[in-house]
Amino acid sequence: MAMKLSAKVAAAILREEATRPDTTPIDPRWEKKIETLSRLCEEGVSATHIAFLGTSLLAKAVNMEVDLFAIKPAHAPGNPNAFSARSLCHSVLVPLAAELGIHIGVTGREPLNNQPYFRMTRLRDGTPVHTGGKAAFDYMVELVSELQSTTKRAVVRRALRAFVAVRRRYQPRYASAATLNSVNPEHLARCIVRLVTDNSESGRRAQAAVAGLFDVFAGETRVESGRINDPSRNYPGDVCVRNEAGDVWEKAVEVRDKPVKVSDVQIFGKKCVDMGVREAALVMVSPTQPKLDAAVLAKWAADYGIGLTLFYGWETFVEQALFWADAAKPDAAVMAAERIEARPIAVEATPAAVALWNQLLTGSSL
Repeated sequence: MAMKLSAKVAAAILREEATRPDTTPIDPRWEKKIETLSRLCEEGVSATHIAFLGTSLLAKAVNMEVDLFAIKPAHAPGNPNAFSARSLCHSVLVPLAAELGIHIGVTGREPLNNQPYFRMTRLRDGTPVHTGGKAAFDYMVELVSELQSTTKRAVVRRALRAFVAVRRRYQPRYASAATLNSVNPEHLARCIVRLVTDNSESGRRAQAAVAGLFDVFAGETRVESGRINDPSRNYPGDVCVRNEAGDVWEKAVEVRDKPVKVSDVQIFGKKCVDMGVREAALVMVSPTQPKLDAAVLAKWAADYGIGLTLFYGWETFVEQALFWADAAKPDAAVMAAERIEARPIAVEATPAAVALWNQLLTGSSL
């Protein structure tokens, strides 16, 4: 029988550490360790290791006998100290981190569904780790090993307190634009171009802009925009629109800031076909994007029975999105600016993206 860690007790412990006065001393040794892991995750390809460490700290704080390496009870028969890391993370760490302003590295509800944790049966079981994230993973395992050997509850609580303090510093704080009343459709398109060309953030900024424009056209409750590293099987495109009932993908849009070939369009279109999407579009914003053979692609799309639309550059896409919005274009432009300001959080863009957006809207950076 595996160990049952009380979600109620875990939540109480995390709240206690998160609500301590700012004057409460932070263990400098653990503070440095958490900072080091944070830096390694930012330099690497995965920040899920931060969520895993937070889960381990919380588990140890609840029960000192827990086996921090036996993270999947189904694969640890006969080990009474095994625990479900995924359950503790999902039910306690994720919701309380959102409430208390603790950035656990990722924003999804199931951090430990990501690799390598999804595949492993036990921590340090030899599951392959992406080369770009190995340094962070190995360092995190060292910290978990240190926790495992710790016998003093006070030490564990100090380590958890340091985790809360450090990761709160990494929580983005998005400032709001002072006024958007002066935004017009032409201004909006120029702002988007500057936002995206300043720093693509691996496509996050472009994705946020398209999602914000679709919010105005279709309504934010119908628009979904996955995070950059979300498994592609979950969404037919970077930005997707559901029908009114919410049970069918209605439209899918792929955003590309690198030159696109006819074959790229066909691969994306085929994915839409396979996932039951009848309307597909590509927003191609690279300044070196060549014109594609429209006749070839139109025939190809007709053979599959789907609609296929190609947008070259931001101006055309912005124009179309605002035209089809319910509101008049001047009002729709203001609404789009507000939604684009909100969307970077969903795709895990940096606070710098929103700061620049605010500057652009006020005309101070154009």
